[in-house]
This record gives sequence, C-alpha cells and structure tokens, in this order.
Amino acid sequence: MRSFVRPVLVVALLVSALPARAATSMRTAGFQLQADGLLSVPSASNVASVGASLSSLVGNGAGFALTGTIGVRPSLALGARVAYFGSTGEHERFLIDPLAPLGVGPFHEERRLRVTTVHAVLQHRRALGRRFEWALDLGAGVMSSRERLVLDSATGNKASLVGVQLDPSVAVGGQFAWLAGANTDLVANLRWNGSFTTDGAVWSKDDSPSFTTWSLGLRYPHDTH
Repeated sequence: MRSFVRPVLVVALLVSALPARAATSMRTAGFQLQADGLLSVPSASNVASVGASLSSLVGNGAGFALTGTIGVRPSLALGARVAYFGSTGEHERFLIDPLAPLGVGPFHEERRLRVTTVHAVLQHRRALGRRFEWALDLGAGVMSSRERLVLDSATGNKASLVGVQLDPSVAVGGQFAWLAGANTDLVANLRWNGSFTTDGAVWSKDDSPSFTTWSLGLRYPHDTH
C-alpha cells in the first residue's frame, strides 16, 4: 500500500496548485449519475498460488461502474460507487494425482476471478474553464471476490472449486471531465483499487490484491441547476 502514497500526494499537490478562481467560479452541484465502461489490470501477489503474481494467473478484464454523487460545496462532492469487473486466465500445469499415479498431467487450469467493489466516494473537483473539470477521487468500502478454479485432464473434468470472500478496500484516482453536449459530461478516469485481506476462500492475509482500472463514461446532468 505504501507504494501508492507518493502518487496520491502528487495528485493532491497538482490539484491544489490550480488557480483558486477556478474553484470559486463553480457552483455546488446537485445530484449527478455516472455510468462507465472499464478495463481492469490486476497487480498483486497471491500466496495461495505458490507466490505467483495475480497478473500471471489472470489477465486484464472488462467491467462497468455506476456512480451517484451530490455536491456539498462548490469543489466537493459525496457519493457512492458500485463497480464490477472480471478476469480469466488459462494455463497448462503438471500435478501429482494420488488417485491416478499414471495421470500426472498436463492439466488444463482455468481461473475465473470476478470482483465487485462498493465504495463511499469523496471527490475534490476543480473547473478548468467552462467545459472542462478535473477531480481527485477517494473511496472506501468493501471488495467482494469470487474465484472459480477448474482443472481438466484428458479424461474430462478433474476438479472445480469456487470461493467467495469479502474484505475492506480503498480506492484512489483522478478523473477528467469534458462537457460533450446535451448537458452531459464525457468522463475519463484512472483509479487504483486495493484490499486488506484476511485468510479466506480466495485470498490469504499475506496477499495484497489490487487492480488498476481505466474507465470512460458519461455523467448527467452537467448543469444541475
């Protein structure tokens, strides 16, 4: 987690360095709804899988997010976000099977990971002219991880295991919004999502599952007044 403190501080300093008059020209926003399509990139260690990195076990995945926010100050908004994304990885492995001494592999391994995050959101927004906006985005809540592991041999399905785990998580990121028209903003977002795990069905207490998500979506309405 500490490796991400420096990027957060850099983003915060960049936001605070923007002209003060940009913030004073903004009005407190009303309720806004945002829908995003996203790409997730896993980056973590997984002790339960012999120390292999999560990115080597599953690939990049697609998903979506829904965010609702309401302004409490001209430069500050509170809200909630729900995001869902999944990744799949396939490998060939040699395993020792005590029930079939002659059938030690190779076995085809398919690993399917599905992640849902539910976060309370705090956004610090700054206007960049009349049509652009920059925001620092912080979130905290829970991450639900569901993993299915399937091992197949030449003779058919060998084994199938499913695990589900719920852990506290945090998110930090930044977004850039542009008034595209029809009172709607086009929003690009980069966010890091991390979780604090315990020993469970998917992760161990020594794991640090994290995902970087890139998203593009629409937020409506731009003008809530």
